[in-house]
Amino acid sequence: MILSALIEDTIRPLLSRRSRLLKRLDGLKAELADVNDQLAIAIAPLDGPVKVAGYGSVTISKPTTRRTFSPERLRELVTSLREIGNEAMALEIEACQVETEVAGGLRVTKEKGR
Repeated sequence: MILSALIEDTIRPLLSRRSRLLKRLDGLKAELADVNDQLAIAIAPLDGPVKVAGYGSVTISKPTTRRTFSPERLRELVTSLREIGNEAMALEIEACQVETEVAGGLRVTKEKGR
């Protein structure tokens, strides 16, 4: 009974408000993309960064390729090295791992069909 009242009186209205805000954000993101496109067109013919007082500088970066190692394939390699008796190499590769803390937070998942 108390849970039902909490859902109806507090949680449902907050989720409704959240949905409305997300819809507004979608519109703002589209508007921002349009402004960014216009900025890119305006600065494309200029050479180098454009300095704008009060804003900083605007530039267009060139496309690049980022190369990373696949964590899954590295785990497979470590396992394979251990299977063939190369524990030292497996340990050396494992020592290259970096741990990063990831903060927890609210997660809302939509109902299927919505």
